[in-house]
Amino acid sequence: QVFPPPRSHTAGAWDVMGGVNRVAVVVLGDLGRSPRMQYHALSLVEQAEKEVYIVAYAGTKPHASLMHNKRVHIHYLATLADALWFLPLSMLPKPIVMALKALHQLAVLLWALIFIVPAVDHVLLQTPPCIPTFAICKLACLAKRSELVIDWHNFGYTLLALSLSQGHFLVRLAERYERALGRFGDHHLCVTRAMRKELESNWGVGRARVLYDRPPQFFQPLSYPELHSLFVKLSTDLSRPMHVGDCCAAAQRDPSADGSSSPVTRSAATRTLFTRRVRGEVEENPDRPALVVSSTSWTPDEDFGILLEAARIYDDMTHDLASYPRLLFVITGKGPMKEAYREKMAAMEFKKVAFRLLWLSAEDYPRLVSAADLGVSLHVSSSGFDLPMKVVDMFGCGVPVCSANYSCVQELVQSDRNGMLFNDAQELAEQLKALFHNFKSHKNSRLAKLKAGAMDSSKRRWTDEWGKVGMEVFAQKRGKEE
Repeated sequence: QVFPPPRSHTAGAWDVMGGVNRVAVVVLGDLGRSPRMQYHALSLVEQAEKEVYIVAYAGTKPHASLMHNKRVHIHYLATLADALWFLPLSMLPKPIVMALKALHQLAVLLWALIFIVPAVDHVLLQTPPCIPTFAICKLACLAKRSELVIDWHNFGYTLLALSLSQGHFLVRLAERYERALGRFGDHHLCVTRAMRKELESNWGVGRARVLYDRPPQFFQPLSYPELHSLFVKLSTDLSRPMHVGDCCAAAQRDPSADGSSSPVTRSAATRTLFTRRVRGEVEENPDRPALVVSSTSWTPDEDFGILLEAARIYDDMTHDLASYPRLLFVITGKGPMKEAYREKMAAMEFKKVAFRLLWLSAEDYPRLVSAADLGVSLHVSSSGFDLPMKVVDMFGCGVPVCSANYSCVQELVQSDRNGMLFNDAQELAEQLKALFHNFKSHKNSRLAKLKAGAMDSSKRRWTDEWGKVGMEVFAQKRGKEE
């Protein structure tokens, strides 16, 4: 799903445009996997009426509403692998590769901001990563008399510590760099009140504005016909067994009129694992499993071993009890640890549980979230100051969440209101058992209460939050405070 740079988004088209009322958005990562920055870009265009120039890496296709907007211009950066195609980077020591990567990013980013992007009022920078973006973006702002807006999603050095160690000299160096240069932003946005307090109290950052992640309008509950359309589209992926004796693959067969069974691929238009069409009307399949959804980047700050163990415990506790449903866990996303977990999942045997690993388009992902009965978040912040965006997406669709507990997560998940918090696999398994008791008869008042709370949490949308907080920053002209 690599999205190549479109020919219409070239530097030459930008050079002829004069004036200001423009913003550069810098994402030193895969733009398609940076939803908050995509939402920023859309709000800058639609709410602040700016011309937006995005500097980012190619990879996953961004949302269609961004790609089809004529006021959004994208410059994709060349990667280190592209520039040094003749070197076996995988065979070099990690510190050397990291140094080469930083130097290459410095060069391509500086070139893009100085020579490709026209004059802008603001440069909006996503962090992490902050190396070398803090220095390069500040230098570009000084050269073009722009203001630097840093959007703090987390602290970069804490993520680096996950792959190295807290005491590693590179981690200590990265922390000093981040603390020293982070304060030179002209404006600061952050994702939690806890992060704002940390920035202002311990980082020397002046006024930081909390811009919470909120769901955009395309995260909404869906009707049964819309859900049926999704399940028909995903029928092959959902029917493919992952385990020995896979309980959900076995259910993906539709009794035909003559009493025989036919694969779901032949009958998905009338019956799926979750829905069925009866006399032209779509309704819920009465024997469907409960659908539990999670998304992940498959990185060390999310321990999916907890979910696997919780699934095993739930299976042991409920496999012979008719009042508990089968559970189908659908995990979306891609990342470095995905295949290792796929092997672990495939080796497990369940009677009432199954897993599927999917990768969905930016348009289909919200639809799958809407179809879920429950969401699970394994995110544990590396810094203790950020929040899982996947939970925001789930609330947008009215889906309650069981979330790993950590320091500031209660700014988002309120236990027994819109979700539940767990500290280990046993707690998560007990929550699954409590929420899905009498699932088929729709008589679980606790799950219904959490769904109502999740729906209430979805009332404030991204455009509302951005209009209140983001507009305050970007409505200003260069060098002027309103």
